[in-house]
Amino acid sequence: MRCATILAVKYFVILSLIFCLQLPPVSGSDAWAAKPKRNQPPSMSFILVRSADCLADCAEWVSAEGRITRDTPLRLKKILKQLNGRKLPVVFRSEGGEVDAAYAMGRMIRKNGLETAVGGTRLKDCPIADMRCKAAIAKDGTAAGLTYSGGAYCLSACPIALAGGTSRVASQWAYIGVHQITTIYDKIRVSYRIEYRMLNGRKHEVSRTEIGRRSEGETKSTKLGKKAAAALSTYLKEMGVSQDIIALMMSATPQTLRLLPTSEALKLGLITDMLASNESPGIRLCQADDPAGARCHRHGEPQPATGTPAESQPAPAAPGG
Repeated sequence: MRCATILAVKYFVILSLIFCLQLPPVSGSDAWAAKPKRNQPPSMSFILVRSADCLADCAEWVSAEGRITRDTPLRLKKILKQLNGRKLPVVFRSEGGEVDAAYAMGRMIRKNGLETAVGGTRLKDCPIADMRCKAAIAKDGTAAGLTYSGGAYCLSACPIALAGGTSRVASQWAYIGVHQITTIYDKIRVSYRIEYRMLNGRKHEVSRTEIGRRSEGETKSTKLGKKAAAALSTYLKEMGVSQDIIALMMSATPQTLRLLPTSEALKLGLITDMLASNESPGIRLCQADDPAGARCHRHGEPQPATGTPAESQPAPAAPGG
């Protein structure tokens, strides 16, 4: 019997993947055309806001604005803990981001029984150029302010998080847009020190130790694989959103965006009600026992939208590439 020990170094390429929806630049068409890339917008932040235009029975909401990243669900979890069981609406103004994070956010919102809306927030005394200025936010993370619909947007991965609301609202002046999911594969080269033993002319691995790794770039794909398709389909079913939205997502490349008129989003179940012209994002759904003057949005079927957002108002300025 012959026995010998051999050392060798081998290299392997590991592929890790991230599902994300990246916002394309903006124009005023149904599928938005690509423009040169710009800096990424800031990550999503959350602020507890109380209406600045009332003295009693004031509406309160969670303002959620910015790009959805891997750590956004953790930030949302912290703000929900701060709510201490209060069921405040979450008002989204976001250009999108990572799909898995949006799934986690939507499920968290649904589990806590919260409503969602598409809208922007302007904090009290903040300038137009910086509508959520730091100076207006108290040390405990709260602020006073107002919401608005005109020009507000929930795009790319944002509608996935929006779908988590028990009630989901938007006005005809807000923008809702979807497009294909991009899967990013990170290539990582991993080096191992492997010890073999030769036994009767055959090589047997004895030990394996990682000695280094380095990135070798990334590749992207917009093909909706079985795993991604199953995850999306399951999530939509959980949230009560029509599977028909998948075809609309796949009809727009990552360099374009499919705008959904409010009436179409309502038909798909992406939203459950359309705000009237005198209703603001952030007000809760009316309950059967609410008095006539309660600050809440109405029950029942909304009136049809008079045109798409793109036709009704100018498209918002691009929030970033």
